[in-house]
Amino acid sequence: MNTIVVTDIFGKTPALEELCSKLKGEVQIIDPYKGAFLKFTDEVEAYKHFTDVKGMNSYSILLKEAMLNQNQAFKMIGFSIGASAIWMNSQNKNVKNLKSAKCFYGSQIRNMTNINPLFPITIIMPTKEEHFSVDELFQKLKEKRYVKIEKTIYLHGFMNKLSKNFNQDAYAIFLNS
Repeated sequence: MNTIVVTDIFGKTPALEELCSKLKGEVQIIDPYKGAFLKFTDEVEAYKHFTDVKGMNSYSILLKEAMLNQNQAFKMIGFSIGASAIWMNSQNKNVKNLKSAKCFYGSQIRNMTNINPLFPITIIMPTKEEHFSVDELFQKLKEKRYVKIEKTIYLHGFMNKLSKNFNQDAYAIFLNS
């Protein structure tokens, strides 16, 4: 089955390409910068660039176009804003062939709890978030059809080798799940 990987604020990076090379099947990367390799010194710089240049709504539209163009079965994996973009598109009735999604630490989901996904979606959150309660978000989402939620012991960014919160053990565990 094909996989669409939806990036975080760092976009397409060698570290992300390495992760994608370990996935089975054909992998398509969707990133806010349309494939351009940008180098950021840290998350603060990457976040500022993302919000100045792209923004959540534009990224969500870019992802929607890719989802609508899939002609065969596919799944999605999203990280941070990529996970939130998947969530934003998860109730689009025009998307066909999408079998499931894994959304890692999509913190903006907290602002869109009214969405009801139309496919199985697993939300994997860090142990805590700086700006909101992960437990409160879980309470709002736990009864939704198709939604599975997991809380880890790791911090936001644990799957990204460029993040200060990268965790090798978590990376290995979730890459193989």
